[in-house]
Amino acid sequence: MPRMVKIEDVARAAGVSVATVSRVLNEQGHVLPETQEKVRKAADELRYQPNLSARNLRKNESRIILILAPNFSNPYYSNVLAGICDVSRNLGYSTLIYNTYDSNALDQTLVTHLFQKNRADGMITLAINRDDRWLTQIAGKYPLVQCSEYVEDEPIPHISVDNRSAAKESVSMLIAQGHRRIGIVTSANRYLSSANRMRGYLDALEEADIARDESLIAYASADYSFASGKQAARELLSLPEPPSAIFCVSDILALGVIAAAGKMGLQVPWDLSVTGFDDVDYTTMFHPYLTTVSVPCYDLGRRSMQLLYDQIVQKPGAEREVYLPHKVIVRETTAQYAKQQ
Repeated sequence: MPRMVKIEDVARAAGVSVATVSRVLNEQGHVLPETQEKVRKAADELRYQPNLSARNLRKNESRIILILAPNFSNPYYSNVLAGICDVSRNLGYSTLIYNTYDSNALDQTLVTHLFQKNRADGMITLAINRDDRWLTQIAGKYPLVQCSEYVEDEPIPHISVDNRSAAKESVSMLIAQGHRRIGIVTSANRYLSSANRMRGYLDALEEADIARDESLIAYASADYSFASGKQAARELLSLPEPPSAIFCVSDILALGVIAAAGKMGLQVPWDLSVTGFDDVDYTTMFHPYLTTVSVPCYDLGRRSMQLLYDQIVQKPGAEREVYLPHKVIVRETTAQYAKQQ
């Protein structure tokens, strides 16, 4: 059995001290570039493998990241999780995903218990409520990043898209197509994204001098279920004067609206224009392809893990508020209002 290569062997081969090898391999402190190259070359040639367990004990690290996710089956969250896990693996971290099922079940005691039980180095939350201000106390003790959903006006690192602006762009597009009676299917949850998408919807109406009509606002379930999208659509399309277009705060809800419209004998987009939000895989699985707001789910996951790592290593000047770009993608579920007469 070959002898295990030690850090002293790397130091001897590179002609430097053990402390210098440690600084280079742990990316700590200042070491001249040419010295770094010598150390890495010697480590590669000797096939040196650091003792991660011993290193973690010395640093009081677990190399474990906790992720709080509400619904693994939702394609939005699955794409975000893929981004987190890819970056965490490259950085040498394992991930533990805790299914919260319902964000209302989260509280300070539970989150603190999860940190302490798993000795986690940090946590990423995917579905925190906008009014969960107790999270500030957690963030003061542990590295934490809020991904997608976050607590408004609290100094906790977060990454998202500009949901309000994106919703306004989507509804403004419908208005530009000639629609004036535009419904919205939103959700009865406490996520900031839902609130901001509602705000964006109202911003677009106000800008176009269209009065708010409470009868055109329908609420689906807190988890954006397909069935609740169908039920919300039935409410709107059964009105004496139904909308000619419906903006939905998620793609799953939009697909439910399209299904309900078909059951009621309406053709999308000729009788009804429909837009979604997120651009999950389902949007182009069958015709008509869904007009939607494209959200970079995978990149949200990647960047959230990088933000968390910057906190863990206490990187100077680490970002605390990040908004990734979105894009309104016009497909087959929207059309000019004039064509619907």
